[in-house]
Parts: sequence; structure tokens; C-alpha cells
Amino acid sequence: MTDCRTFNGVTEAIFTCVKKKSLEEHGTVYDPPGAHQGKATTKVPVVGTVVVSFNFDPGSATIQYCILSKPWIVTSGQVFDGIGDTINSCRRQ
Repeated sequence: MTDCRTFNGVTEAIFTCVKKKSLEEHGTVYDPPGAHQGKATTKVPVVGTVVVSFNFDPGSATIQYCILSKPWIVTSGQVFDGIGDTINSCRRQ
């Protein structure tokens, strides 16, 4: 069973900010670049790699992330809390 979470109120500007901030702060790479759906990969030093799928719907201002793989030491809550924190940070800009 895939663990997914949907975030509401995500505009195109917020999503652009999330991708930029995630790359700068965590080295997260969204693939394919500029797409509304695909995979985001974050290589966490010592811990391992987190891979999530993303599906951004600008019409409904929602984005859904689903965890595809993560190290056992990282909880799903930590992954989604980190994504949520980045989204909220971009909302305040």
C-alpha cells in the first residue's frame, strides 16, 4: 500500500517555490523538470534516498505526494511533515 498525502491551496507559484527551495535546502531533484507529475528524489547523507511521486493539479490547487521508497529509519510522517513545512514556507513568501 502506497502512503500518499494531498496538500491543498498550492498554486503554480507555490509549487515553483517548493521545487526551488527543496533543491537548495535538501538537494531534491524533480523529474521531469517543469512537469506537473513525476518523481522527486532526495539523497539524505548517511541515511539514504527518499523517492516520492508528485501530481500537481493547478486547476484545483492541489498536489499529491506518494512515497515510493525511503530508508526504514525515516517515517512517512517525517517525509510529509518536511514537504508540508516547505509548502508553508513558500506560502509566506
